[in-house]
Amino acid sequence: MYLNLFTAALVAWFRSTSATPIELTVREVTPSVSKIQADLGPKLCKGASIYFPSSPDFGEYTERWSTEAEGDILVVVVPGCQKDVATVVKFANRFDLPFLAINRGHGTPSALGTIKHGVLMKMFNLDAIEIAVDGKSATMGGGVYVDQALAKLAESNKVCATGSCGCVGMVGPGLGGGLGRYMGYAGLISDNIIEMDVVTADGSEVKVSQTSNSDLYWGMRGAGHNYGIVTQFKHKIFDYPKGQDTYYVTYFFAGNQLEVFFEQLNRLLDNGNLPKDVNTYTLYLLNPFIDPKPVILFQLYYFGTAAEALPYLQPFLDLKPIIVTNATTAYKNLAQETGTGIDGPICAPGMAKAIFPVGLKQFNIDANRQIYQLFSDMVIQTPALNGTIIQFEGYAVQGMKAIDPASSAYAHREDNILVSFTTSYPPSPANHDAATRYGRQARQIWVDGQKPRALNAYTNYAYGDETLQQVYGYEPWRLQRLRALKKKWDPKGKFNFYNPIV
Repeated sequence: MYLNLFTAALVAWFRSTSATPIELTVREVTPSVSKIQADLGPKLCKGASIYFPSSPDFGEYTERWSTEAEGDILVVVVPGCQKDVATVVKFANRFDLPFLAINRGHGTPSALGTIKHGVLMKMFNLDAIEIAVDGKSATMGGGVYVDQALAKLAESNKVCATGSCGCVGMVGPGLGGGLGRYMGYAGLISDNIIEMDVVTADGSEVKVSQTSNSDLYWGMRGAGHNYGIVTQFKHKIFDYPKGQDTYYVTYFFAGNQLEVFFEQLNRLLDNGNLPKDVNTYTLYLLNPFIDPKPVILFQLYYFGTAAEALPYLQPFLDLKPIIVTNATTAYKNLAQETGTGIDGPICAPGMAKAIFPVGLKQFNIDANRQIYQLFSDMVIQTPALNGTIIQFEGYAVQGMKAIDPASSAYAHREDNILVSFTTSYPPSPANHDAATRYGRQARQIWVDGQKPRALNAYTNYAYGDETLQQVYGYEPWRLQRLRALKKKWDPKGKFNFYNPIV
């Protein structure tokens, strides 16, 4: 260890002169490239790799969905096996370096961008998927992403709870809940996690389940970004309830159809009673090929045939959408075909992004009109923000609501709809300030439109300026439990880069 001689002498002096010795922690200096290669490299598994700012591929490995989440990275490590994650954490702790593990890199909470001189672990090598003999679960590596999981499971006519974007990881969304299209049947991603292999803040490797470290099992499912790194997990899977075919439509409506459209969408969603074979996704976006003003994009996905879906679609067709498209596809291909797969435009990196989410019971149509007007004004006044989209996610929620809210750290089971003002813009301080201003205005409009309900901010989308109660729940016992877990499992705040519980 490279000790500062003066510090060593000072420690000796205190120990010889003080009745109560004072413990001073002496750390090694920040390691050089050669030291990292010499000390860390030989300890990693075959297939691991290390990248430095001087490496030609460094930018590729530090690129995020949002440039504002990239932070300041000293070194990137791509683990070759699960044990490498613990090795890297211990190495980082030895030099008092902050560390962060990511998979596909789609997280946006503002705290992500605060990492300084950090060690970044890219988990994508940990992508094994093994289906259990009984067909009821699959063991997946911490680097598996949604399209991978669905493709592998479909080979055995199996499916599982995932997020809706095929390009995002399985674990990341699951640690914050994980909404998706099979939520009506199976609940959240986190509701389906049976067991996890977790690396904790000191580099320990622990099993986490209902019977092993059960306190951490509760916290990891809903607030897990605060407590550890999941290197592998066992996930519930099930047979496709109605086969693999999914019928889907995309309709475009003009802005002057907004009120009648949302009246009908409220009727369909029925305050949390949407049939579990139906899911919807709506956007406000700019598409000048259709209309110079923002348009409303509406997608409905049905687990079944076009004929079975027609009763849910006919009321929207009666509104005379300006564009109508439809198709049937295997569910494993749905994200790719609807623009949210691994190569989809929504998944593309390179721009700055920030999300301002609100959980709702139902739509306040006046509020949605105000949001539309805010969006329209924004793209005129600040054209750099014209890549922004306004999301309205309406899933079947029966499976999620069937779970006891006290059984995990996920706090927002009373919400039926997730809306979000999702900004996208070329990185610059001026654009950041404008995006933040508009996002906060939109969030407040939605909150005011559902009074007396308070703001529920979905953990995986939360911007970072919300209160702990807004992100993790208003029940005092819930926050007390989360804080106690933080004190036990991460007392030094190593995992404070994702809506931290502090």
